[in-house]
Amino acid sequence: MSYKERMIKGASWNFLFLVLAAPIGYFVRILYANSLTKVEVGLFYAILDLISIIAIFRGLGLNNAVIYFIPKFLVQKRLDLVKSTLSLVLIIQTLIAFLMAFLIYLASPIIINNYINSQHQFGNAAIIFTVYLLMVFGYYILDGFKAILFNSFQGFQKQKIFSTCNFLNISSILMLSVIFICFGFGVYAPALAYTITPILMILFYGIIFFKNIFPEFFSEKFNYSKKLIKDIFSYSMPVMFGSVGFVIMGYLDSICLTYFVGLDAVADYRNVAMPTVTVLSYFAGAACSVLLPMSTEMWEKGEKKNLSEGLRKILSYSFIISIPFAVILAYFPTVLINIFFNENYLTAAIPMSILSFGIIFLSMNNIIFNVFNGIGKPHLSTKILYMGAAFNLIFNLLLIPRFGTIGAAFTTTTSYILIQILQIKYLNKFLNYEFPIKKFGLCLISSVIALIPVSVINSTVHNIYVQILISGVVYFLTYFGSIYMLKISDINKHGLGCGK
Repeated sequence: MSYKERMIKGASWNFLFLVLAAPIGYFVRILYANSLTKVEVGLFYAILDLISIIAIFRGLGLNNAVIYFIPKFLVQKRLDLVKSTLSLVLIIQTLIAFLMAFLIYLASPIIINNYINSQHQFGNAAIIFTVYLLMVFGYYILDGFKAILFNSFQGFQKQKIFSTCNFLNISSILMLSVIFICFGFGVYAPALAYTITPILMILFYGIIFFKNIFPEFFSEKFNYSKKLIKDIFSYSMPVMFGSVGFVIMGYLDSICLTYFVGLDAVADYRNVAMPTVTVLSYFAGAACSVLLPMSTEMWEKGEKKNLSEGLRKILSYSFIISIPFAVILAYFPTVLINIFFNENYLTAAIPMSILSFGIIFLSMNNIIFNVFNGIGKPHLSTKILYMGAAFNLIFNLLLIPRFGTIGAAFTTTTSYILIQILQIKYLNKFLNYEFPIKKFGLCLISSVIALIPVSVINSTVHNIYVQILISGVVYFLTYFGSIYMLKISDINKHGLGCGK
C-alpha cells in the first residue's frame, strides 16, 4: 500500500471517530454545565489542568518515543527492541508517577489554598481536597498507563484501532458521568468518571494489544542496554521540554485565570469557549496521528520529496476546511451558547470568537510539530514552543488580570500565529516548504464574502433554529463554491502527493 493510500485511510479512520467523538465530548461539557454549579465546573477543570501540566514530568516525552522507535525497530525487524522499549518506558513512568503523586499530595495545602481557591469562591475546602486526591492518585497515575497503550497502537500504525481509542474513552467518561450525577455524586462525578475510565480502557485495549497487535511480547527477549536507554532519552527529553512549552500554551490560560480571576472564568474558558472551537482541529488531529510514525518511516527511507509534498497538501486542506467553521463560530457565539449551555455562560462568547481563529493555526502547528518529531528533530519543536510559551506567559500576566478571558483568548491566538511563523522558517530549511500566502488569503476572502448572504438571511428569518440551518447551508455552499471557482483546491488533480 502506498504512503498516499495509508495516509488517506489512516486519517479517514481517525477523522471518522473524531467526528463521532465530538458530540459525545461536547455533551460531557453540556452535562457538567447544566448539572453542576459554575464554580463546581471551574473547580474540576482547574484541578484537571494542573494535573495535565504536572503529567509532563511523569511522561518525560517517553510516550512520543514509543511512537518514534516502534516503526524504526519494525523496519529493522527487531521485535526484541520493540518489547524492550515498551517495557522500559512502562517501568520508568510508573516509578515517576507514584513519586510525583506523593509530592503533589504533600503540597496539597499550599496548592488548594493559594492557587485553586485563591479567590475563595469555593467555601468547602474538604470537598476540594477530596476531588484533588481522586485526580492525583487516580486519574494522574492511571492515565499514564493508558497513554502508553494508546501510543503503542500509533507506533504499530494500527490506525483503525487507534482511531477508536479517543471515541471509547470519551464515551466512557460520558456514561460514567451520567451515572454518578444521577446517583447524586454531584461535584465528585467528573473526577470519578475521569479516574475509572483509564481502568476500563487499559483492560479492553490491553487484551487487543497483547492478543492481536503484539502477541510476541511475552516470548520476545527483553534486552536491557545502556545504549537503548540513552537513545530513548536522547529522543524523549527534547520532546518533554517541547511538551512543557506545548502544555504551557494549552493550560497557562486556565492557570492564570484560576489565580487572577477565579473559577467562574475557568468554567467559561475551559468548559465552553475552548471545547467549542476545538472542533476546528479535528482534521489536523486525524492527520497528526498518522503523520508522526509515517514521517519517521519516510525520513528513514530518504523519501524527503514525498514527505514535503504530502505535508504541503495536508496543511493546505487543514486551512481550507477550518476557516469557514471558524467564521461561523465567530459569527454565532451567543446563539450556540444559548442552545447548548445556558445564559450563565454568555460571558464566554467573545473569547470563543477570538479563539476560533487561533485554533486554525494551532491545527497547522500540531501537524508540523509531529513532522519535526517524526524526522528526529524534536529540538526544533522545543525551541519554537518555548518562544511561543514565553510570549504567552508574558502577555497572559499582562492581560488576564485586566481583561480576564478575553485577554487569555487574544494572547493564545497571537501565540499560535507566532509559532506558525517560526515553524515555516525551519520547514523551508529541511523540506523546502513555502507558506502558500496567496491560497490562504483567497480562502480568507472567500469565507468573509460568504457571510454576505448569511447577514441577509439573519435579518429576514427570526426563528433561531431555522436561521442557523439556512445560514449554515448557504454559507458553506457559497464558500466552497468560491473555492472551486478560484481553483484553490487541487486535490483531484494532484492527490495527496505522498508518493508510493
